[in-house]
Amino acid sequence: MTGIEYKDLWSLCVARVQEHPDQVVLDFDGNLWTWAELVEAAEGLAGGLAATGVAAGNVVCHMSPNHPEAVVTMLALLRLGAVECPVNAGLRGEQLAHVLNHSGARMLILDRSLADRVAEQLPAAPDVTTVVQRGPGLTAGPIAAARTVPADVAVLDYDELRGSGDRPLPFRPPGPGDPMNIIYTSGTTGPAKGAVLPQAFPIEQARIKIEQWGLTDEDVMFSALPLYHVNARFSTLGTALVVDGRAALVSRFSASTFWDQVRAAGATEVGVVGAVSSILLRQEPGPADRDHAVRMMHGAAGIPMDRRADFEERFGLRLVTGFAMTETGHFSTTSPDDSMRYRASGRPVPQYEVAVVDANDNEVPAGTVGELVVRPRVPGVMMTGYHRQTEATEAAFRNSWFHTGDLATIEDDGYIRWVDRAADAIRRRGEMISSTEVERAVCQFDAVAECAAVGVPSELGEEEVKLVVTAEPGRVVEPVELVRHCEVTLPDFCRPRYLEILGELPKTATHKVNKHQLRHTDGPTVLDLGGFG
Repeated sequence: MTGIEYKDLWSLCVARVQEHPDQVVLDFDGNLWTWAELVEAAEGLAGGLAATGVAAGNVVCHMSPNHPEAVVTMLALLRLGAVECPVNAGLRGEQLAHVLNHSGARMLILDRSLADRVAEQLPAAPDVTTVVQRGPGLTAGPIAAARTVPADVAVLDYDELRGSGDRPLPFRPPGPGDPMNIIYTSGTTGPAKGAVLPQAFPIEQARIKIEQWGLTDEDVMFSALPLYHVNARFSTLGTALVVDGRAALVSRFSASTFWDQVRAAGATEVGVVGAVSSILLRQEPGPADRDHAVRMMHGAAGIPMDRRADFEERFGLRLVTGFAMTETGHFSTTSPDDSMRYRASGRPVPQYEVAVVDANDNEVPAGTVGELVVRPRVPGVMMTGYHRQTEATEAAFRNSWFHTGDLATIEDDGYIRWVDRAADAIRRRGEMISSTEVERAVCQFDAVAECAAVGVPSELGEEEVKLVVTAEPGRVVEPVELVRHCEVTLPDFCRPRYLEILGELPKTATHKVNKHQLRHTDGPTVLDLGGFG
């Protein structure tokens, strides 16, 4: 059985323990967990949490870096039918306060390494009345001692709850449409929105990957990405659970040890994001580059189009792309076996209907740029809405389509070609410019480490192109040389009018460039390139 006949993950986990309790299902930094060990740990924590009052339907925030107990916590909350809200471990300040408060959670399960930043924001989240702290030094920790923590907040110890011996009430299987997770999106143009993902979501997402990629219980799926995002949580861990394979997770990404970790795990499939694949390609080639068992890697977006074949040849694997976002899941389009697999975002998979539409939601002709819209063909494969935001949900799902906010084309061959985020596309002198295409060209300049292209107001109306770059370590970006590079790599209408060189680009909590902070032309660090040439 692949597990896709189940409607919730906990029922699947219980069945696996009955089938083969001693089979290894999780490899975390080389530490192996069997099905029986993982489920027993989750049952223990579920009992302790239930004794504090956690019940089905309760929202529980969970803030942790990658850690095996993060997996245990995820399963324990599934066992109780509670709704887990994984909180980005990089959040601070108002962004963290927003998630804690808006989620409505009464409990926060917290890794002690993050306690100081949480203590500062608890007064802004009055619903949080219990903090469960994992890690050593509970009584000396900032949560217990900080003056900012309200006096009525109970601080409990994770290990004591997990080892309390309490048993939860008998398991009552949730409905496939009941909420499972609330995952907050980046929020670059406003407060982050919480995407509500149903209980069937991980099963249906795994079904897509298993069917499209031909995965079996012999596969080992590797990720160095954080578990508070859908990529590692569902595309790697969830798929491994459903297919009865093995998930290989690590604490953090390291370019210098990445392939050693992949080899040690015996990984056959690897999930990365664009920035990671780009970093891997920039490492010095070595004799061990192809010394691994990986068949497929997804996450090609960070690699220039003309270097993707080089990546496949160098590392001896198949590079796969697809369209993904938290709200729709990790692969509403993909074509892992096609010759064009990494030159576009693939074709729609059977679980979704996908279209490209104009401003009135009419489908546009093949090859015409419009907004990419998606709707499910099967229940449970997408989010059910935005948590506590009815108007945002209705706006996103208008005219029976979910509006992604992405610009794309559908070609005659059925391939989806992603163009840009609608908010990031630049309109200059009647031409629509893809910021992504500009960035790809500029990143080919040797001295540039990262770059972002944004539209800024033009005195002629519409917009001008502003380029913001950072330099490779030990290098200097010379504006005149960069202008000359743009003259030979970009069409005339795409060439930047303004240039800003920064030490680092501002990032969102999900590590995407926060372009909203770059849309200005004033300040001593901004150069007007109009005089260069």
